[in-house]
Amino acid sequence: MLILTSEILQDLYLVQRLTETEIGNQFGLGQVAVGRLRKKWGIRSMTKGERAGLGFPTLTDEQTQVLIGSLLGDGHLSSTGGISARFSEGHSMVQAAYTDWKGNILTPFTTKFFKTLKREKEKNFESWWFVTTTCPQFRPFYDLFYPIPERKKVFPANLPMLMTPLVLAVWYMDDGGVTSSGAPRISFGLDDLSRERSLKALRKLGLDAIVYGTGGDQAFHFPKQAMKFREIVEPFILPCMSYKIPIETERQAGDRNARKLTSEKASSLYEAGMAVSAVAAISGVGVTTVARRLKDAGVSRRRSGPVSKDLTQVEAASILKGFSPERWKGLSDEEKGHWVSEIKGVLRRAPFPSEPVKDSMEVILEKMKGLKIDDVEGVIQPLSRIGTTFCASFFPGRYKASWNGIRSAFEAWYEDKELERAIRFQLDMGDPVLPHRVLRAVSLKFRTPTVFRPTVAMFMCRKFLPAGGVWWDPCAGYGGRLLGAVASGIQYVGTDIDQETVEGCLRLASVLGAVSSTQVICSPAEEFTPPSCGLVFTSPPYFNREQYSKGAGQSWVKYGQFDSWVEGFLRPVIQKAKKALDSSKGILALNVADIGKFSLVAETAKVAKEEGFVQGSTLSMPLSALNRNKPFEPILVFHP
Repeated sequence: MLILTSEILQDLYLVQRLTETEIGNQFGLGQVAVGRLRKKWGIRSMTKGERAGLGFPTLTDEQTQVLIGSLLGDGHLSSTGGISARFSEGHSMVQAAYTDWKGNILTPFTTKFFKTLKREKEKNFESWWFVTTTCPQFRPFYDLFYPIPERKKVFPANLPMLMTPLVLAVWYMDDGGVTSSGAPRISFGLDDLSRERSLKALRKLGLDAIVYGTGGDQAFHFPKQAMKFREIVEPFILPCMSYKIPIETERQAGDRNARKLTSEKASSLYEAGMAVSAVAAISGVGVTTVARRLKDAGVSRRRSGPVSKDLTQVEAASILKGFSPERWKGLSDEEKGHWVSEIKGVLRRAPFPSEPVKDSMEVILEKMKGLKIDDVEGVIQPLSRIGTTFCASFFPGRYKASWNGIRSAFEAWYEDKELERAIRFQLDMGDPVLPHRVLRAVSLKFRTPTVFRPTVAMFMCRKFLPAGGVWWDPCAGYGGRLLGAVASGIQYVGTDIDQETVEGCLRLASVLGAVSSTQVICSPAEEFTPPSCGLVFTSPPYFNREQYSKGAGQSWVKYGQFDSWVEGFLRPVIQKAKKALDSSKGILALNVADIGKFSLVAETAKVAKEEGFVQGSTLSMPLSALNRNKPFEPILVFHP
């Protein structure tokens, strides 16, 4: 018969974690008898929380990093026993979404969320907390951050090994913020040893912090590395915490762009035919910076402008028709290389391509007016691109705009590697290498903001605005909505911040014979006072996804963070729309889409409701075949 000794009981109870009942069954004893023996031999009691935590998994890598970042910040671990610990953290109700995020990250360990009330300076402050179960998974971190014998919080000696971008981001969201100069700072209030360990851990990420303050009122500042700090943490910053993202000043932006423009890049673009001013514009630097880069590369400057071209686009197209895709298939690799070199040479001798317009203005207007377009169960049908190419021809600078911050198609056109890739793509696909077709192949990789479909604009006018009514388009863009307005016989008032875009819209209105019924003003939409109107409809910039230029007036430049953009650009535009529509009880319609981690659709609806609009129907606008993963975009409709 087995004899229960103190060593066996300790192993079974604390190591194997059997219950007293399970142990008693093995030795023919009752649960009470086992409990008495445990107390007699000084074996500590295991709490219910510890036992409940036995079924939990190990912490994931993400949970571990969030836990460490929280312990550097506002998080707290506590322990009532020798093998387990419990985590808790709380923030003000304003940051409840942040608390929820952490609690959800630590699922299934999180047991509850709750509200607390704290009184300070004769005022009550509510905060939102969560706690986890008491379990062994948290114990190593308790021993690390609360070492014996004092069990007082310190940063561990191996902090540099634990530091990651996510750890830093969580720490920063807990205890960080932006100074008046736009630089990041992290508050710090522990001992000197913890401070030195923190500095060493930050250096692991390439950050050299400056320490300001003394005692428990210290802070790490990064005035010279604000953008490096931002680059590290921004991918992990939650939308509700985006106000903490460091702000890039105009000078910092210029310095960053200047560092990106190497002498090799500047010389390759310049020698491929781009003017100094064009290199400067697409690179976001001044012409003097470009001139310095060219001098460093030993490139002789032209007297003025781009390289003179000895072929017109028509002449280049005529030559390139001789490079048959059918013949390409039978060429050797060496022969294909010669073809690509010859085709590139022809393209370099011709001006930057423009999309050829097949139909006249009269034909396009006739086609549009005769098109029957409607919404079937909220989906706008049919998908028609009538007029888009016609509008695009008035905006040759459209290809200088970039998508998601990548290089523009205009810039890529002057890079030999990208032009050669596009030529090969065309021939491999069996398509001709006409200049505008090769440019289209370049644009597949380096996307360009599109022309809003004029037929959709016409549908919106027909549905929501009687003939002769007034429409304010806050972001006029590349003329698609203007053409839709003219085809519908309504008065169009457009605003746009880019002077070149405004001039293109005015040329388009003149060709359409609609100067008297059309106004296009160069003005920030958020600062413009629109006339009383029956429709406000636009497709605003999706924060920083479509970067039309690097000009200081562009909304993505002026308002560098999503929350700032919403409050500085989107909300004022909606407020202006409310005033313009109040007398007519007209319609506000906004074509928006979510962008990465930012819920632009939900945020737009929220702001519109806060400004007094009532949300009505949501229309679905079909997208082109290039958007295979997203066949529709919503048009949100609001009533005053």
